[in-house]
Amino acid sequence: MDTVAFNQKNFAGPTLLLDGESLSLNRGDDEMTFMGNQKGLNYSLKYAVENGSMRLTVSCKNISKADMKHINLAMRIGIDNCMTSYPQWRSIYFPTLLKCEKTHFWGYFMNPNGGILTIASPDPVASYHLQYNNASENFASGHLIYTSTLDLLHPGQLPEENPTNCNSLKKGETRTWSIYLQGANELSEIKSIVSQHTQAPFIESPLYTIKKGESFQFAFSAKKKPNVKLVTPNKKTRSITVQSLGNGQYEAQYTPKEGEGVYRLYVSDGKRLSQGWFSVRYSWSDYIKGARQAALDYPQKASSHTESWYGFLPSYIAKAYFPDAETDAKVEDLFNEVFPLMYDTETFIPTSEHNRIQNHSMMASLFALRYKASKNIQDLFAASALADFLMSKQSPDGAYRSGRVHYTSVIYIAKSIMEVMELEKEQAATSEYWASTYRRHYASVKKAIDELVLNLDNLETEGENTYEDCMIASSYGQIAMFALLQPEGSEERAHYLKAAEYFVKGHRCLSQLLIPDSRVNGGSIRFWESQYDVLTYPNFINSPHGWSAWRIYGLKYLYQLTGEEHYLTDMMNSLGTCAQLLNPKTGVLNWAFVSDPYVEVKYFTEDSKQKGKGIHVDKVIGREYIPMISDWYRAPKNTWVSGYWDYDGGCCDNDVHEIFKCVGEVALTSAYFHLREDGTFITWNCTAQKEGGKWVVTPDENTIDTLYTNTRQTIQSDLKVIKVSR
Repeated sequence: MDTVAFNQKNFAGPTLLLDGESLSLNRGDDEMTFMGNQKGLNYSLKYAVENGSMRLTVSCKNISKADMKHINLAMRIGIDNCMTSYPQWRSIYFPTLLKCEKTHFWGYFMNPNGGILTIASPDPVASYHLQYNNASENFASGHLIYTSTLDLLHPGQLPEENPTNCNSLKKGETRTWSIYLQGANELSEIKSIVSQHTQAPFIESPLYTIKKGESFQFAFSAKKKPNVKLVTPNKKTRSITVQSLGNGQYEAQYTPKEGEGVYRLYVSDGKRLSQGWFSVRYSWSDYIKGARQAALDYPQKASSHTESWYGFLPSYIAKAYFPDAETDAKVEDLFNEVFPLMYDTETFIPTSEHNRIQNHSMMASLFALRYKASKNIQDLFAASALADFLMSKQSPDGAYRSGRVHYTSVIYIAKSIMEVMELEKEQAATSEYWASTYRRHYASVKKAIDELVLNLDNLETEGENTYEDCMIASSYGQIAMFALLQPEGSEERAHYLKAAEYFVKGHRCLSQLLIPDSRVNGGSIRFWESQYDVLTYPNFINSPHGWSAWRIYGLKYLYQLTGEEHYLTDMMNSLGTCAQLLNPKTGVLNWAFVSDPYVEVKYFTEDSKQKGKGIHVDKVIGREYIPMISDWYRAPKNTWVSGYWDYDGGCCDNDVHEIFKCVGEVALTSAYFHLREDGTFITWNCTAQKEGGKWVVTPDENTIDTLYTNTRQTIQSDLKVIKVSR
């Protein structure tokens, strides 16, 4: 693994802090011990090497004459988490997962090279926080994290899942924490390392979100047979029967009878308690129809930012598969109000924000979806014209640019053009016009993808430069999508696949792959969007967020290219997590989930004295969904507004609809059947059974028309069967 870099000066560590102020440390009797006596505390920080790990022992005694109540005793870890430039960022360890349990703590740092540093404690750690490069005013917080801090004792109101009684130190009381740092070669090793250091049950599952009628599959690592309970969405507690597999491994399953919602899992070995979250989702059809209605309930806006009108995208998917004359007319009326405020209705050229080219790539995608829904050839002409406009923003090296800044992977410029190309290709067989248009766009996309492959993650992105989620996820998604246009088995396909897998391996450090939580598992990690989307600041981890869908496209394409099961299961978990931001039954749409346990924010909410106007109030948030604001914070009719900065009704929270566009591409019409070498199999969006030497595959929903499978065995199905590579 790469050398782990620690900060100097302001963010140095490990060091101890009391209520945010550093405690002085002096060398003790040996070079591995540091001690101090300050502010009524006698404290020490000791280092030791144990079985390949570094053990830090923090001890603190209250030597004052009174109880210390509501105190914040923290250990700033000091690991450099600041990813500022290529190639520096490849060896920087990002805080990929930090998790407070009732009785213990665990997590890991990871870098793009694949280096992993686990962190674990058998003792309760009240909370943690990340040192973002925040600003004191809105719209100015940056895209970097300096380091991470464990709040051993914390005075604030913490999530229910966090430890209790961790906010004070009684007179004469001593508290001690052991914190282990140990490297791992692979993600698969984290379970055993964390289990060893926490001495707590470890929870895993192949699928954290399931459809109605399926069963949750649980796996546990524990010192002894654990006691397992499940709390249903209606707060009923169920005892779960556990089977031993030997060598400290256990399994269990549960078939929910209580319907859709989140199920809370508690796993105890008598001393320590681990927690998990599992979900039963609605049908994909429900999500698409719900997204269309949400596009009206949280209205789309004409603005400087495509994020303000993203809800149109799933709305036209819904129109194609679930036509509803009344609702579709309302969507069309809103589109006809919004579009002319941003584009010339005859040439389809933007009338504002020419260099914010992701706006125009998404408008091309939108017109492609309109064409699919209406079959009106004018929509395809519009999509094609916008693709041509994007070509005018392509530099000689192949990159699509905003001014001079590399923007190919800001959202996904090339993917949008490929979405248009798919429809152009359908027309090309009978039209030389569309054939030549397809060739022109193909050549442009090839130049852009070749530039990505050449430079890999030596890239730029919108805003402050960093190893950024979109820049990486959209790169492997676009490269893999283009690889699928190359002949199967060709050198060209292998060339692009190699580059896509380079990106996806690096992106693991920004993906929530191990947390046993259906609300976040598979989400990508972003932390600066709230200031623009819901006008709340400063930074916090928003995961999942609408942009988490970008990695899901790439995972689907990589499964098609390789037939590797881990891409399929990661895709399944990720989309299951993301879709839950919408409750189709109630119509409630959330913007994102907060992964941090405790963040003090300036929260933007409706002013009770001025309907439709917002004010900032002080609020603590943590481990919870954040609601949309566009239901009450609206643009005046027939008015172009700022993306966010003028407080004129503009905001970017409708970027959540990227998830439902993704549902349309990945799940609504697609089923997956993966057969393993041992004869076992997994399915998604379908059922499969062997009958007379044939596999009979039945889709879950009427919208499904395509089956992706890795097997070359005979399949009986009415679906179009696409054989994935392997």
